[in-house]
Amino acid sequence: MKKFLLVSAGLALASAAPMSAMAGDVSVSTSVDLVSDYVFRGVSLADTAIQPGVEVSVGDFTVGAWASTGFGNTSILAGDEIDLYASYSVPLSDAFSTDVGVTYYHYPQGGSLFATDGGGAGTYEVFASLGFDTALAPSVSAYYDLTLEALTLEGGIGHSVAVGDKTSLDLGATAGLVDGDGFSYEYGQASASLGYGFTDDVSAYIGANYSLSSEDTLNYSEILQGQGDDNLLWFGAGIAAGF
Repeated sequence: MKKFLLVSAGLALASAAPMSAMAGDVSVSTSVDLVSDYVFRGVSLADTAIQPGVEVSVGDFTVGAWASTGFGNTSILAGDEIDLYASYSVPLSDAFSTDVGVTYYHYPQGGSLFATDGGGAGTYEVFASLGFDTALAPSVSAYYDLTLEALTLEGGIGHSVAVGDKTSLDLGATAGLVDGDGFSYEYGQASASLGYGFTDDVSAYIGANYSLSSEDTLNYSEILQGQGDDNLLWFGAGIAAGF
């Protein structure tokens, strides 16, 4: 997903001189995930899906692209998704930092959120988040979708435990609420994954997630039958590489 989900993004522009000065601080990361159900903020948007992504960071600036495409019997109904995002990170102190940004969510076939004439649809979202470098790495984020006129507030925690020289157990939990034009709901998610580092730059994971929603917005195959669930256990696996 992404994994966070989310993914999280911001738009920033820099002049040629600063970009040249930061040229030695460029990093690139790529990833491919496979999920049994694509869950985004407490809503199932597709059944089994493959989700590739690429991200480039130059200093505190980050730009990236992420996509989700389903496969199987329900894939044509779910449609595809392509997200473009950019962000700027501001280290406020040794204890916490903030990120600001914008994301464009594009649905070539209209997706499960829109009805279109075949030209696709999309929404723009701005966000700000605050992360704390303390136990459990707590974070709080606010997202506002300019197209859907929806505000999302979300908090999360996470913890990683080394279980071997190259293996870690990663735990996380998030909770949030969405308030939009004519709709609102709350959601939560707990996750556990086992990660393995093949090298310093290549790693893989396999994990399980349990999602909750105050509405029946989970389990995509059930949603297609008009009877979604308010809870769902789903799984994911993926591989990531950076340089």
